Amino acid sequence: HTQAPRSSPPPFPAPSGASGAMMLAVHARRAALRAAAAQRAVAAPSGRRGFWNVSLPVLGGPGGAHVTKYHVVKPGKDGVEWDDFLIALPEREHLASFSKEVPLFIRYLKVVTDQESRPEAFTAFLERAKSGLVVESDVYVTTEELLALMWKNGYSESERNAVQFTFPSDYKFHYPELSVLFDIAEEDTYKFCMRTRMEASHIGELSWDQVKRKGFIRDHWLTFGVGLVIFKYFPFFNYYFGVKVFGTSMWCYTMWTGLNRFIAKTCRRNEYMAAQKTAQDVMEGEDAIVNSMRRFANDAKCVEDLKAFKGDTESKIASYRSAIALKMKEDLSERALKQLQAIAAFEAGMGAAMQELVVREAAASFKDKFPTDKALQDKAFSSAVKSLSGAQVTASDCPVASHFEAAFKSLQGVDLATAKADAKGSLAERVAFAQQAKDAEFRQTFMVTSAEAAEVKSLASKAKAGDAYDFSKLAPEAAERLDALYTSINAKVGYAMPELAMKPIPKSADAAANAYIEQVNAKLAAAEQQLKQARLTAFVSAF
Repeated sequence: HTQAPRSSPPPFPAPSGASGAMMLAVHARRAALRAAAAQRAVAAPSGRRGFWNVSLPVLGGPGGAHVTKYHVVKPGKDGVEWDDFLIALPEREHLASFSKEVPLFIRYLKVVTDQESRPEAFTAFLERAKSGLVVESDVYVTTEELLALMWKNGYSESERNAVQFTFPSDYKFHYPELSVLFDIAEEDTYKFCMRTRMEASHIGELSWDQVKRKGFIRDHWLTFGVGLVIFKYFPFFNYYFGVKVFGTSMWCYTMWTGLNRFIAKTCRRNEYMAAQKTAQDVMEGEDAIVNSMRRFANDAKCVEDLKAFKGDTESKIASYRSAIALKMKEDLSERALKQLQAIAAFEAGMGAAMQELVVREAAASFKDKFPTDKALQDKAFSSAVKSLSGAQVTASDCPVASHFEAAFKSLQGVDLATAKADAKGSLAERVAFAQQAKDAEFRQTFMVTSAEAAEVKSLASKAKAGDAYDFSKLAPEAAERLDALYTSINAKVGYAMPELAMKPIPKSADAAANAYIEQVNAKLAAAEQQLKQARLTAFVSAF
């Protein structure tokens, strides 16, 4: 880089007379004030302000302010020195770099490279910027500068609008982005960005490790050697002063400089890390506060709902009771209908089974009678001979047909419910036996037996307490048996009771809330016990 010459302002005309002397005095006083201010600025440490000889380090260091040698305030950063690029003319390795996230630019670059058929350029840039694009922080052009350059170079209005509407006005296009966007060599875009910043006398970031003066120990001892050579020619500067006093002083100053730099760097690093940790804690605290406030976002609505809670609850309780009554009615109707359907199916099965039973019992009676009946055997023999001779065998000649006809005739006019039942007797007796067995099964299945009624009365007598009943006096086995009879008898008659399960409320972590929950659970248990008492009282009273 070469530094452009700066033109000096034209000299003032020579003043004359008393007024000229006054003007010269004013100019001289102003020049002296400027020189004194410049000396104080050089003597004062960077990034600190003196007030009544009290240092205020709050302005310095990372996160604070940094006052450059041009009296321009810049953000304080660790390891960064600010300087005018046109005056300093920094090399590339002198510039401070950082990692830049470019998601917006990558999306725009994808559209541009697809239109220009440069997918390999997009892939290479994406791979480079995958973990952050490392660039020099002040080698860039702004959005306004880029739009002006595009207009000068003949880009269409649609292309300029695409850049203007995609990127914000304060976006900084660094040289790697310009290189891949316009397909220009990266070295050329770097030189152009540096030239743009120098023309604007941009005060940018330089790496302090690269631009700081190195070898302070060498400078100290070089000063000691030159001073010793010079001072030995002056009187009263003997060996003791030169080696002991001056040398020891220089050694102490060197050690103080090194330790001061080390301690200052460590303190700045720790302060920066503590500030970052504090900022993180503050952000987490703010997030926690916001999350807590969101829980109470509907407090006003909750108050309104509480005001209308009584009316809503009363109307809903009425609707709930009506719904329970309708549900009980529906359950009772459904249970009775199913019971009637089961009875009808059982009776239909009894009719079909009766027909099969008559045929089966007639055949069984023939098998039992034939081996012992001589007349039946002779009739069977004569029927066989007649059949072999070719003569026609009538129903009266066939022993089987005549036996079945006589058996069926014997069932006419017989009351199977009152007839004598015998599994080995006549057909009527056998059918009566089977019919009475089916009747007993029907009564056992669909009717309350006298044994069950007697057992219910016996259990009820044990729980009798005056005019009422106290079922808590029953033994556990008797109580379980009464519950079983209650369930089985209601099932036989087709009666359904609604199941209103009142589950206890689980306890919480709040002790005060647990006391209230225990009271509610106690009332639920009492209500459940009262309902059970009423049910069993109505049940045993029916007997």
